Amino acid sequence: MTETEKIFTEIDKIIETVDLFKADPLFSDEKNRRQSKIVSIIPNDNEILKTLSYLITFSQNSNSEIVEQVLKSGKFDKAFNDFKIEEVVKLNPCDIADNHWTSIKGIRQQAKLFHIVSLARKIKNIGSFADILNQTNIPKSIKTQNDIYDFWNGFDQLLNTLKNNKIPFFQSTTSLLHFLLDIGYDCVKPDLVVMKVAKKLNIVDNETGDKNFRKTVKFIQEYSVDRQIRPSIIDFYFLIDEGQMGAKKFVKQEFYKRVI
Repeated sequence: MTETEKIFTEIDKIIETVDLFKADPLFSDEKNRRQSKIVSIIPNDNEILKTLSYLITFSQNSNSEIVEQVLKSGKFDKAFNDFKIEEVVKLNPCDIADNHWTSIKGIRQQAKLFHIVSLARKIKNIGSFADILNQTNIPKSIKTQNDIYDFWNGFDQLLNTLKNNKIPFFQSTTSLLHFLLDIGYDCVKPDLVVMKVAKKLNIVDNETGDKNFRKTVKFIQEYSVDRQIRPSIIDFYFLIDEGQMGAKKFVKQEFYKRVI
């Protein structure tokens, strides 16, 4: 058995164990949501701005559960005029803070307000983010090794474009993967929790560094092709396995009390 096959087997075990402790219907609802989230039509720039802005709110170690409550309340959308780019570019972040901070302070840093307005202005300046995304030819789903190769070619094209245009917050491998995952592409976000599992499984020797982030995501994509399961589902199991705050509710408490 090769080292890759050994790690594949270890991932199989994680999935089998989590399944024994799943807390339904929450678990199945979230798994089905991830399974069904596919890239059918590239969203328009207003939708892209909203998606990117939501991801910004979760950044910098914000409490994911508190941020979710803020977003579900609708007050964040209201603060940014429902993310209509033509209106957001005219907003003053200081006015947003003065008028709305009390109801959206769960996102933690007021600097995020500035980043979102700046992001809207950058998207408007480059013409169409949606067109740029389309032109990279990133496969909308990954079924073969060639798809993985094409994914990373397209990914690097998109990343370079964002760097050249100085798009705030999304000039890193992790943040861009998070965006692609969120709109339905077959990848994962290599955050602290996922990287802890990757190191535990010996996919990488270190939890940090761009090289290790990419190696982890590629490995999960390869596992996904081999096992015919979407990377976003593997991401789900990894988050549960390592006990991410927002993922603990998907399994029974006994899962984290068991002797390993």
